[in-house]
Amino acid sequence: MSRLAHLAWVAALAAAAYSTWGAWQAEYGSSYAVLGCVGLVDTGGFSLTRLASVSLGDAYEIANLAVVWGVPSILVLTGFLMSAAVGNRAITGYRVAGLLVLLAIVGPATPSYMAEDGCSVIPVLSGEWFATVACAYGPAESILLLSALLVLLATRTARDTWPSGFAGRRAVAFTFDYLIFVAFLGFFAGGFSSLDYGLLNWFRVNEPTSLLVAVPAFFYVLTGRTFGKRLMRIRVVSADTGHWPGWRRAAVRALVFPVLICVPQCGLVVLLVDVLWSVADPAARTLHDRLAGTRVVRDLL
Repeated sequence: MSRLAHLAWVAALAAAAYSTWGAWQAEYGSSYAVLGCVGLVDTGGFSLTRLASVSLGDAYEIANLAVVWGVPSILVLTGFLMSAAVGNRAITGYRVAGLLVLLAIVGPATPSYMAEDGCSVIPVLSGEWFATVACAYGPAESILLLSALLVLLATRTARDTWPSGFAGRRAVAFTFDYLIFVAFLGFFAGGFSSLDYGLLNWFRVNEPTSLLVAVPAFFYVLTGRTFGKRLMRIRVVSADTGHWPGWRRAAVRALVFPVLICVPQCGLVVLLVDVLWSVADPAARTLHDRLAGTRVVRDLL
C-alpha cells in the first residue's frame, strides 16, 4: 500500500470518528423542552406517504444509531485492515464508501420534522418536507461524504481479484421485501399510525406483539425466493452444491435474518453486524449466509 493510500485511510478514519464525536455532542450535550398540543388527531390508514413515513423512520433510526455507535469509524477501519492484509482492494473501498454515503444521505431524512406551529408534523414527500430535509444537511453529512471520498482515493489504483457479488441487487431486493412487509404489518396492526414512524420504534413499544412478526417473516424468507429476489433475478443456493440449500440451511438463514432483527433491542445490533460482515467478506456474503452455508447468485432463467 502506498504512502498516499495510508494517509487517505488515516484521514478518512479521522473524518469518520469526527462524525461520531459530533453525534455524541448533539445526543448528550443538548437539552429539550417538551410542549403540549391539544386537538391533534392522526387518522392513519394506508397511503404512499404513510408507507414512506414508516420506511424513513426506520432508515433514520438506523443511520442515527450507526453514527452514534461509531459505525463509520468501524467501516473505515475494517476497509483499511482488509486492504493492509490482502492488498489494496477497490471493491472493499466501494463498499465502505457506499455505506458512508448512504448514512450521509439517510441521516437527515426523518419523517418527524415539526411545522412552524410546533404542534403538527410536516407531511412526508411534500415540498416543505423536501426543503426541510435539504436544509438539514450540514457539517456532519459533509464529513461523512469527505470520508467516503478519501476511501475512494485510497483505493483508486487497486486491482481486484475478489468477485463483486450482488450487493446492489440484494439491497434493492431487500427494500422491496421490506416495503411489502411494512404494508402487510400496517393492515395487521390496524393502520400505519400504530407503527409510530418505523418498525424499530414499534418493536420497542409493543414487544409481545412485535415478536409475532417473526413468524410471517420466517416463512417469507424460508423459500429463498422472495418477491424482491424474484424481481432482481437473484436466488439463494447452497455454497457447496450451487443448488437449493434444503430446508435446514434455509431455516438457519431465515432465523438469523430477518427473525433476529425482529427481536426488540438486540435486533438492530444483529443488522449492523450482518452488514459489517459483508463489507469484509471476499464474496460479499453476509453473516447469515456464512452461518447457513449459503450464497446468493444471479438467476439467469
